[in-house]
Amino acid sequence: MPALAAMAAALLLAVLSGCATRIPPDTVLTTPRDAWTAFRQNYCDRPDGKGVRVKASLQYSRTKPARRTNRTLVSLWGDFNGPMRLDVSASIGRLLAHIREDKKGLLVFYPEDNKAYAHKNAVLGATRLGMPFPFSLSVLASALAGDFSGLAPRRYAEAGQAGENFAFTLKGGPVSRIVLDRWGRPVRFEGTTRALTGWTFDMDRYEDAVNGVPPLPDKLTLALDNGEQGVLHIKSLELMLAPWPAQSLELALPEDVTPIRLDNGYVDEKTGEIPVVYEEKQ
Repeated sequence: MPALAAMAAALLLAVLSGCATRIPPDTVLTTPRDAWTAFRQNYCDRPDGKGVRVKASLQYSRTKPARRTNRTLVSLWGDFNGPMRLDVSASIGRLLAHIREDKKGLLVFYPEDNKAYAHKNAVLGATRLGMPFPFSLSVLASALAGDFSGLAPRRYAEAGQAGENFAFTLKGGPVSRIVLDRWGRPVRFEGTTRALTGWTFDMDRYEDAVNGVPPLPDKLTLALDNGEQGVLHIKSLELMLAPWPAQSLELALPEDVTPIRLDNGYVDEKTGEIPVVYEEKQ
């Protein structure tokens, strides 16, 4: 009996070990199934940290109603399980917008206008303010840190080749299609916003894997069917071992500013865009 028990334990350990075997991030994959497994293992796990701090540059452009581009600097910081803060500034350092997202929704303050706006739904609030993000700052922060689980379900509906890459169609969620490269790295997400606008989210400029650590993209591009596009170039990314101090994540408004509720019948469509740094003439 002891020998039989020992053999059973060994078999169980072997089975569990087989299930836990990870695909190294530098492995070239030949089937969609293996690519999806590598993606789920390497890019759908919470990073080893409580929060994140990101410095990046953002180039925004649109074609309608007039061609417009602006180039800004972005600071994103917060806790993966808590509030997220985002500051947008011009290249000369002039602050354009302060943004805070938490479970209660979105709060945005424009210092030059001395106006603030709030919405109980962070994604809808950003859309009302001329920032039609298809997902929240929290999902974006996790993705920048290498965790795309907020955009990717555990299972796909169909899989196939897309040139040298692998494409997966999804059902029942905000993302309808995911494209992975030969290493199982995400290179594109596709979906539709609540306003039925199609969007794509592309990842580019991966470094080689070092010491078994999955590499992160240095360039991310979000594009909408209406011609709007934002290109994010990552300058630095730091994982925080401890949660951010609560004070660091607050967004204090001036005493004379009361947030305008965008979820309470406010329909002034002329307000809310981040100030333009550079606008091209038609």
